Amino acid sequence: MMSKKNLLFALIFLLFPAISFSQFTHVGVAAGYGTEIKEPGFGAYGMFSVNEEIKIMPNVMFYLPHKVNTDDGTQKFTWWTISVDGNYIIINQQTLRFYGIMGLTFISITGEQDEVINGQEFKDKLTMQKLGLNIGAGIRLPLSEYIAPFAEVKYTLGDAADFQFQNLPISQFTLTVGILFRINETKPRSQNEDL
Repeated sequence: MMSKKNLLFALIFLLFPAISFSQFTHVGVAAGYGTEIKEPGFGAYGMFSVNEEIKIMPNVMFYLPHKVNTDDGTQKFTWWTISVDGNYIIINQQTLRFYGIMGLTFISITGEQDEVINGQEFKDKLTMQKLGLNIGAGIRLPLSEYIAPFAEVKYTLGDAADFQFQNLPISQFTLTVGILFRINETKPRSQNEDL
């Protein structure tokens, strides 16, 4: 079975030709919420335009730590992701872009546990990485040639992170809202389509 590191390298190798033949057109910022981490997150987005219908959207999200009180102490989880999503634009109108999403995500979770048992304090810290599959949909609203707010809902499908002190599901829904800024000159539509 292929290791996570090899899967990540394979993903980069497969995406490199698509990114190489596309134009890096936008950068952006976003805020989101994950249903399993149960905390808001903040991140950055980029956009590579392959053609009028297909965009590649690399993004990274960092979620605020989530604390859980137990009978003997506390548990804290921190969660961040690096994703590469392909967007296929289904509705392409002047003021509206509706698109489907499919991609891969690299998830890193750190769990910390502080417990007091029989008067003794115990601390444990574990980090786990997983790969997941993203599916979802999104909408972009180009307000001008250079600014486009967006919103996305994605479901990440992946194996559970099996910590010694808690089994944490990786699969979760995320709701993200953000704004993209065009950083490259707009080429004629025959060469490079808009958003």
